[in-house]
Amino acid sequence: MVQIRSDIRSTEPGVNRDAETDTVMHHVVESLVAFQEDLDVAPVLAEKVDVSPDQRVYTFTLRPGLVFHNGQNVTSADVKWSWDRWLDPKTNWICRGSFTGGSTDEERGVKLASIATPDDKTIVFTLERPSAIFLTLMASVQCPTAIVHKDSVGPDGTWKTPIGTGPYKLADWKRGEYVLLEKFDKYAARTDPQDGYAGKREAKVDRIKFLVIADPNAARNALVAGDIDILPTVPPASIEGLRLRGNLQLPEHELVGWTALLIQANDPLLKDVRMRRAIAHAIDRTQIAATATHGRSKPNGSAVPAHTRYHTPLHDGWLDYDPAKTKALLAEIGYKGELIKIQTNRRYANMFDNAVVIQSMLHAAGINAQLQVLDWATQLSNYQNGKFQLSAFAYSARPDPYLTYDGIIGKKAARKTVQWENDEAEKLTQQAGLTTDPKERQRLFDELHKLMMNDVPIIGLYNGNTVTGLAPNIKGYRPWGMNMPILWGVTKE
Repeated sequence: MVQIRSDIRSTEPGVNRDAETDTVMHHVVESLVAFQEDLDVAPVLAEKVDVSPDQRVYTFTLRPGLVFHNGQNVTSADVKWSWDRWLDPKTNWICRGSFTGGSTDEERGVKLASIATPDDKTIVFTLERPSAIFLTLMASVQCPTAIVHKDSVGPDGTWKTPIGTGPYKLADWKRGEYVLLEKFDKYAARTDPQDGYAGKREAKVDRIKFLVIADPNAARNALVAGDIDILPTVPPASIEGLRLRGNLQLPEHELVGWTALLIQANDPLLKDVRMRRAIAHAIDRTQIAATATHGRSKPNGSAVPAHTRYHTPLHDGWLDYDPAKTKALLAEIGYKGELIKIQTNRRYANMFDNAVVIQSMLHAAGINAQLQVLDWATQLSNYQNGKFQLSAFAYSARPDPYLTYDGIIGKKAARKTVQWENDEAEKLTQQAGLTTDPKERQRLFDELHKLMMNDVPIIGLYNGNTVTGLAPNIKGYRPWGMNMPILWGVTKE
């Protein structure tokens, strides 16, 4: 049994989702490609991928022996049907804009021109313009480009259940309590070694039960008592106590996900960059990172993850912690103690704890900040609709910095989740999506970070790391930077 902090939101990949939903669904559905542990992209359902020299035509050849959970063989027509459905506006797939070039007033990302199926095993994706990040987008963990059988939906197109190709299939979902997966006996595993979400996906246990335990202390106690086998994220305050017990496995891994304080720049008070800078100078990010991770992580104000190749000393730069500068900026603005609310939730302890510390720091620097504690679903909805002033938040792992920048930069009128409207930043991000040259991409990411330090559209806190709790008899579990449990290849002795 594996703990999840909340019930899954749905079984429809990338439509109504959160991190827990993603974790479960990645064991049920698969895409043509996926991320390896080093965050490069490799084939999964595809046997091979051929890319044209101009980076406009991507040709995928399916592996032999692929079967859906209903016993039907996988063909290129199924791939096209799945993609056509994800790209249909009626589906409300959250990553649709990543493949349709954005809205009419925001040309960004990939723009698909056509999807062709010259034979049963071949799918050809043609793009309207070259892209260096098409495969990276296709491997997204937040909204899988899942290949599902058409019987996953009803006659009217309404989603019913995921009939995928993964090593496990959905057996039962008791809302608010658990999700049960069963081994798919006809699964066709790759022969190359297991590697992140790529490589060999071998189901070594017959059933996986994801048990909803929202309270972190209750989850810890369940692990100690043997009621669960895997606790994906051990509460930081519990780590040393569990180590002293000596009978649990506690692997540790650096993360790619980014914890941040969101700032709504459309707010009458926060639209003034001086106010945003005042907030930044009031926050001791080093203390926040150290407190949240018990000293295991350093702060990171950059959208480039701290332990990836594009994170250089330049990306360690940020507005310094200096409450005196905050007070000087507040005086310059003429700040009169207007209330600023910080949205947070109690489901994710790090978000709540960060908000509490930030509120205290803002108060100490002369800013009238108040916590607004919401249930997670409400806070997430407010994020999706831009309804907040400040929000203690965390982004799921984005393996390529382009994905994070593309997610936070744009036009708020087109995407309400946008945090930063800056034409130059948007241009640099578009260029990063067109080039594969590492030196040029480094230059672009460096320029983006320098612009971000000037505009302060968001305050990055840390990437963090995680400690996973494993029962003594669990073997083969491999943590990785995406911080999403991988349960194929795992045995319980």
